[in-house]
Amino acid sequence: MSLGIELEYYDLAVWFDRKTLHALVQALVEAGVSVTWKESPEQFHLLVNTTDGKSNWKMQRISGSYKLQLTGIPMSDSRVAKILNHFVEKAKGHAIIRIRLEDRVLMKHIRYGEAVRIVEIKGAEKKVIFEKSCNVTMDQVIAALKRRDSEERIPVLRLELDYELATLYDALKAEDKGQVKQSKERLKQLRREMLLLEA
Repeated sequence: MSLGIELEYYDLAVWFDRKTLHALVQALVEAGVSVTWKESPEQFHLLVNTTDGKSNWKMQRISGSYKLQLTGIPMSDSRVAKILNHFVEKAKGHAIIRIRLEDRVLMKHIRYGEAVRIVEIKGAEKKVIFEKSCNVTMDQVIAALKRRDSEERIPVLRLELDYELATLYDALKAEDKGQVKQSKERLKQLRREMLLLEA
């Protein structure tokens, strides 16, 4: 990721499992960032000392996962910005990143760890540089809106995705074309469900 003069995260939402959360803390420490943390049964508090000052990242503990949800974090400390960006991608998180360059501003919308839209703002002009298409039917949208258990379903869905990816990997190694096709189809269904739940 190329960093501009000023970078800010908006509407950041990332679900961490314990292993990924430990990897985040380790990456910050290895980059020379001073961090302290405190854990309770309900929350994980991570105090990050950046060149911008202290930043308190509170994570809610839900069904064994940790949800980091932050709004409007200015970041001129490139070490922390790069690490945070890496883990948003790794943990398939969501964020809107505002990158202020010398003559323009880029707004990068990330969903499930991937850029889905990048908008360039230059003066009064606004231009969409990149937009990813998404194929979701109206029936799927209505079904997702009717569901009330999305907070509980998302961590389970992540485990299902991991399991299906492992199954696909094994099938590819064994050259089992039938299982490869079946796993790919199941992964498409799980991805659609995840898009609907976290949209």
